[in-house]
Amino acid sequence: MKSEHSAVFSRNTRDLATISLAFFFAFLGAGACQPFVVSYVHEAREFSLAQASLVLSTVYFTFAVFRFCIGFIIDRTGLHVAKIAGVATYAFFPLAVYSLHSFPLLLFASAIWGMGAPMLWTGSLVQVMNTSPQTRYGAATGIVRGTVMLAVFLGTYLLSFIYARRGYEAVFLTAFVLGLVALLAMSFSPNRPVERKKPELRRFFEIMRRRETRIVAVFLLCSGLGYGVILNGLKGHIEVLCGRYWLERILPLYSLAAIGSNYLGGHLCDRIGRWRTFGWGFALGAVAMAMGWAFTARGMLMGAMLLLGVQFAVVPLAAFAWIGDTTTPADRASVMGYIACFRDLGIALAIQLGGLLPNPRTNLLVFAVISAICAVVAFTVKKGTPAGDTA
Repeated sequence: MKSEHSAVFSRNTRDLATISLAFFFAFLGAGACQPFVVSYVHEAREFSLAQASLVLSTVYFTFAVFRFCIGFIIDRTGLHVAKIAGVATYAFFPLAVYSLHSFPLLLFASAIWGMGAPMLWTGSLVQVMNTSPQTRYGAATGIVRGTVMLAVFLGTYLLSFIYARRGYEAVFLTAFVLGLVALLAMSFSPNRPVERKKPELRRFFEIMRRRETRIVAVFLLCSGLGYGVILNGLKGHIEVLCGRYWLERILPLYSLAAIGSNYLGGHLCDRIGRWRTFGWGFALGAVAMAMGWAFTARGMLMGAMLLLGVQFAVVPLAAFAWIGDTTTPADRASVMGYIACFRDLGIALAIQLGGLLPNPRTNLLVFAVISAICAVVAFTVKKGTPAGDTA
């Protein structure tokens, strides 16, 4: 039994290492260059701000749609081809932004990336779960997501440094080269055969009839909306209260907290259970937003940013681990796509709307209340169940 467990752990280590490396370079480049897309398209291509925003939001709208359909796609391609094709779209999107001058072609490139993103995420996370023991679902997905946050954190500084000295073009070309390295790394990830269940829409409606599934979907939708709206609001809120100089000191704390929370939160999620993890994640987020709404001191805003980073990390982490608990390898890709599309939809809506309310401080109060409600619901669902709970 011990040797069998060691073999599983060794196999999972190989999968985690290659997949995480590919994610690292993909998000060091394409993932970190997203903040430059809207301003570049608006300034260099002279499209309106609404059009420029649509270039990026199209990625997430398409992401949501194809996340829902990902089971059908992976049924045709298999996990390995899905991972390779997905990371390729991360590599070539920055090149498309740099080289395309036609607005319809830019939207087409955005849609292609939006199609590839769920292939990369779902194919990779399903393979990581399939090679992990159930008691390590949270830890394994936390390693991948923590690596992504680390890459975005480092990539933001790297691309900002390049932008300040070489301009937009160098940013997108650097992101393209890093994407090619990610593609090379993913080509060395193991190609593991897996039994797949034929995806059916009937399965989606069966899943969504379950109370717990609907709750997780709402949690992810609220998490996605909060990710877009609250970050945008906090940027302006901090700039007004503290000045532009303090942005570079306060905003990165969000990513730092998310990195640590992904790596450590996965292990905690496996120990205390998925619903308690949801509860504590939303509770900390509610406290953070309330702090940002009520206080103007820089120290309080720093604390709020750290707590928001924790929420951003642990809520999707608990959702992915819950999906792993409630599925088999044969239908895991379909179910993950069905549920996770709600978070992508929330992010897309937040980007395009630019904020649900005109006042950033009001946004903080509204989402503090929403997060508090989500925390109460999470603590009352499956209360007292063990770490490996199943719905």
